[in-house]
Amino acid sequence: MTELFPSLDPIPLPAPVWLLKALHMLLLSLHFVAVHLLLGGLAVAFVWNLLGHLRRNEQQRAAAGELAGYLPVVVTYVVNLGVPPLLFAQVLYGTALYTSTILIGAWWISVIFLLIGMYYMLYVMTRRGASGRAWWGLALASLLIVLVVAKIYATTMTLMLRPEVWPVMYAANAHGTALPPHDPTLLPRWAFMICGALTVAGAALVVVSQRRVFSAERRDFFATHGGLLALAGSPLWIAAGLWVWHTQPAGVVAKVSAHALYPGLGLAWLVCAALLGVFGLLAAARKGRLPLALAVLVALVAILTDAAAVLFRDGLRDVTLLGKGFNLWNQPLEMNLQVLIIFGVLLVIGLVVVGWLVSVIARAKPVTEATHEQA
Repeated sequence: MTELFPSLDPIPLPAPVWLLKALHMLLLSLHFVAVHLLLGGLAVAFVWNLLGHLRRNEQQRAAAGELAGYLPVVVTYVVNLGVPPLLFAQVLYGTALYTSTILIGAWWISVIFLLIGMYYMLYVMTRRGASGRAWWGLALASLLIVLVVAKIYATTMTLMLRPEVWPVMYAANAHGTALPPHDPTLLPRWAFMICGALTVAGAALVVVSQRRVFSAERRDFFATHGGLLALAGSPLWIAAGLWVWHTQPAGVVAKVSAHALYPGLGLAWLVCAALLGVFGLLAAARKGRLPLALAVLVALVAILTDAAAVLFRDGLRDVTLLGKGFNLWNQPLEMNLQVLIIFGVLLVIGLVVVGWLVSVIARAKPVTEATHEQA
């Protein structure tokens, strides 16, 4: 470890780096899917509710209300699938990640309060929708909060790769209220998440349109608009991904390009992202009348696209840190088999429970204004 980084924690790792990284990337991939569903879902719900009230379009208003009903549940997945990969990142990259979070500590802590405020507004949205009132303003405020949180996270994860600016930042402001100097990779990383949200949310609407609990008209609406969203979002996501790649330092680009694994991962992400656009076109053209197997394939490709992005992102991070003296693989190890077994069992149980909850949501009937009136 060079003098740019703090000394390593004297407590050794409880498991091999490869195992911790595998768990980190698995859970981070699921977290990214949830984040994309929340971001994209909020954007779509806002637009549908606004246009539905401006145009007096009951179809858009009702669809927006049904979509908004899913969002509080999505937030629980965002949070619960976000904590484990963050903890793994702290274990693996502690000297870099802890430093970056401390340097912008006030912004980092603010995420908790921003998410609480956003979560509250989602429930107010559903309550207003149940009474037939407009709630697009709350949706817009919630969307802006999520975008700010995404920007804070992108800033933190970018700052951990820039040890050369840490002393200057701390000397200028030791209170954690300042933001780091300009980094050309920050805005592309943030845009990459936003464009991915449009694409994945569009694919999710196509999948949701297959639910038999909806009327044929509503299913066509979800499939057509979801397909168009995936079709529009796919090239934007690809463009944002290329933007991220071309803003990387030349040395990082050269090393990643020469790696045995990362170029293939980048190509896999590109193909999967393009496939989501193709699926979107097909869904819009057929108005959701897709075979069940194809709808399942859409969901699977969306998850694989996020997983490929996470793996490639991990390569960029490791290569960047290695070039600045942080060797991830050169850390003390002391296997703790008992803890690993307990964690593995709990992880499997947790993932089974999450899968069961998703299946319950998939089978549940949508909550409509009529449902509230009957209650």
